Order: sequence, then C-alpha cells, then structure tokens
Amino acid sequence: MSSIIEREWDENDVRNFSIAHGLYTGKFYDDLDKSTSFSSYNKYCGSANEPMHGNSLVRIVCATILKYLETKYSASNHTDDAYDVCKLLNYWVFSRLSEIYVSGDTSTAKDAFNTLERIWNRFIQDKKHELHIKICQPDRVFIYDDWKQRKELYDYYVDIDPIFKIAKFIPKDCDQYYKYVKYKKKIYDQYDEYCKKHIYLKCPFFFEKCKNYNPQDILLELPCYSEMVKKELAQQQASQAQLANLLPEAPPLPLSNPEIPDPNTSTGTKAGNAFLGVVVTSMTSGALYKFTPLGSMLRNRFGRNNNNMRNLNIGDNGLFDYASESFNPYTGEEHYIGYHPA
Repeated sequence: MSSIIEREWDENDVRNFSIAHGLYTGKFYDDLDKSTSFSSYNKYCGSANEPMHGNSLVRIVCATILKYLETKYSASNHTDDAYDVCKLLNYWVFSRLSEIYVSGDTSTAKDAFNTLERIWNRFIQDKKHELHIKICQPDRVFIYDDWKQRKELYDYYVDIDPIFKIAKFIPKDCDQYYKYVKYKKKIYDQYDEYCKKHIYLKCPFFFEKCKNYNPQDILLELPCYSEMVKKELAQQQASQAQLANLLPEAPPLPLSNPEIPDPNTSTGTKAGNAFLGVVVTSMTSGALYKFTPLGSMLRNRFGRNNNNMRNLNIGDNGLFDYASESFNPYTGEEHYIGYHPA
C-alpha cells in the first residue's frame, strides 16, 4: 500500500482540469483571461497611465468585458443555448475582481463592480444599434454570500453532459473525471438540502436543471467507480494509520495507587493495625466514660463544659447540632450527625 495520501481536489484543480480537457467553462474563462487589445476601449475603461477605478487590473477586466460583448456575444442570437453564457461572463467578472481586491485594498470588489456596471450599461446604450441582437447585461451575482459556490454549481451544470458522455465510454482519465464529479458532489448536496427544505434564498433558481445530473448518479455510471471507492478506502486506512503514529503513546497505568498502602505489605499491615487501634481505644474510652467510676468522675468534672459547647453549636446548622451525650469524641469545631432516640 502506498504511503502517499492523495488530497481532495479544490477549485484550482477543477479549473485546470476543465481547461486541459477542453470543457466549455474552462475554455470560456481561459479565453477571457488571455484577452488583449485593451487600448480600443480606453474611452470607457481609461488608459494604461490613468486606468479606471485607479487600478490597471480593473481596466483590463473592463476592456475584456466590452471586447467580448462586441466581438463574440453579439455574433449569435443565443436562442439555442443550453445555458446562460451571460451568467458565465458575470461570474468571471466578479471572480477576477474578488482576486484583485483579496489583499484588503481600500476599494472593494463590489465597489469596482458598481463602477463597471455603469460603464457596461453605457457601452450597451452607445452600441445598441450595432449590438442589435441579444444584449448581455451586468448581473449582481455577488448579492449572494455563497456566489462562489453557485458559480461552481452552474459550471458543473454547463460541463457535466459532455463529461458524462466521454467518461462513460472512454476509460482514459476516468480517475480524474471521478475526482471532478466528487468535488462537485459536495456543492450539489449542500444546495439539494437547501432546496428540499424550501430555503428559497439558498436554493438557486437553476438547481432544478441540475437535478438531472445528480453527481451520485454520475459517479455510479463511471467505469472506474468500484476501483476508485476501493482506492479511497485504502487511502482512508493509510491516513488513519499515519495519524495514529503521530499521536504520543499513552503512559502505562499504575497497578496500584501509591497513596493507598497495600494491605499485603508490612507498611499496609502497620497502617491497618494503627487505624484499628484508634477505633478500639475510642470505643473503650466511651465505655469507661459511661459505665465506670472513672466515667462518673469525668462527667462531674467536665459535664458543664460539654453542655456549654453543645449550646455554642446551636444555630444556622441546627439540623446537625445534636449529639448523643453517650459518646461525642469531637470538639465544638466539628459538625456531626447524632442519633437521638425518640
């Protein structure tokens, strides 16, 4: 068994996979990232020396949007699209802005989007006669705190059909398709729970379309499913073994409490005998005090003090004040429970 523990995929792995395997979203986002010829849109986005929003990277995002709208989006009527390309564009825009301002700059990604939104709408207005087909408008995808997970889910909806067709009949790279779907499954299951509970603010309107591609059903159809499940189980066991090796070994428990003498040893025997002697002595003293002339002499000598001490004990602890006169070996500083015959 290999000692190397494979980690689960993250969004970067999914993005690289999408590009490498020519998935639609991978190619779409990659083309936008590689866009050039920004100076054609200086009128709207500012120049390299004086970029809009005071940020050259925001200027690049702005010019990329306008170039895509003018050269690609308007070239089709989009009536036959199985998915909303405009939504993908908006997701790309806010993803890039959130990366630009991730360092905690004074400007935020939302502020930058608001600026871009005004320029975007002005560009559409200026080009409305040229862009006479369908118009892609800005979409405030960021109004949802979970916009990034929604993007991941929508990307899955766009890409899963070709993935399923390829992976089901072409075993090559099946393990990578499995990891891709497994990553998306966590996101899908989360929204499936929201939608089942009718938490509408957490249930994307496009989720109904995703239900036709439940990741669990897709995984079961993959030719490498059984093999990957066995591999995951082996990885889990290896991970648990490594974790167990990292934990410190617990010290052995002592066979006996060192503070309690063993009765089988000489020390334990002596301690037991000493305790027994105290008990016998106390009982003998009580008997002498009660039934012998010496006891009478002691009662006559100390009886008044004993009564006075009992009187001092009466108070807030009245429930435990009374002690039989026959035997009370304790001083007034102790509280005790006595028995008083009816």
